[in-house]
Amino acid sequence: MWARWVRYQKERMFWGVAGSLVVFLIGLAVVVAMSMYRLFGYTYLKEIDYERFRTAAELAAGSPVVVRATATADAVPYNLPYDHFTKTKVTIDEILQDESGSLQPGGTLTVLEQYWIKGRAMFPKQTVYNGNYYSKLVPGASYLLYLAEAPQHDGYWTVAFHQGKYNLDGKDKLERRMEKKDPRYGELKQLVLAAYAVRSEKVSPPSPFLFHSF
Repeated sequence: MWARWVRYQKERMFWGVAGSLVVFLIGLAVVVAMSMYRLFGYTYLKEIDYERFRTAAELAAGSPVVVRATATADAVPYNLPYDHFTKTKVTIDEILQDESGSLQPGGTLTVLEQYWIKGRAMFPKQTVYNGNYYSKLVPGASYLLYLAEAPQHDGYWTVAFHQGKYNLDGKDKLERRMEKKDPRYGELKQLVLAAYAVRSEKVSPPSPFLFHSF
């Protein structure tokens, strides 16, 4: 009787220790997996599902500023306590719309891009996209930008995140990939480019607000 009770206690202790060890190993595996993802993961996409505009006319009507611009390599992370983005300077090649009348061809403006780069000592940098499908501006590439001023940040937001940025020269490979992921954006881009092509073919420069008609 005593031998059976001792054996029972030993088995109980063994399974208790084994169970605790299994739980510990599972917890350790989860912590390691999360740490490896944070250290080595390249892209984090925060889904916003922001689909607002369906036509070039709607997009132009909702954008105080529309410019053709060339992106520069001057991109600086801008971190706030609860928000992060990157300030990227672009050179203005053509002004299609400017409700404030303050912009000049050949000048520059700052685009507040919905991404930021986070670096970790001894580990690869991470590119974090804060916005649905947004891809960062490529230095030297030409874009149509639909913008709204953000005076508090001394720059301009792209209207409706990725819907406010359209590459014209095919240098933005991430944007081309994004068109396949988001067919609605691809359709809108074709409408925007068609409207811009029609406007550019006109002999005499029309009023900027005629851009709304396409």
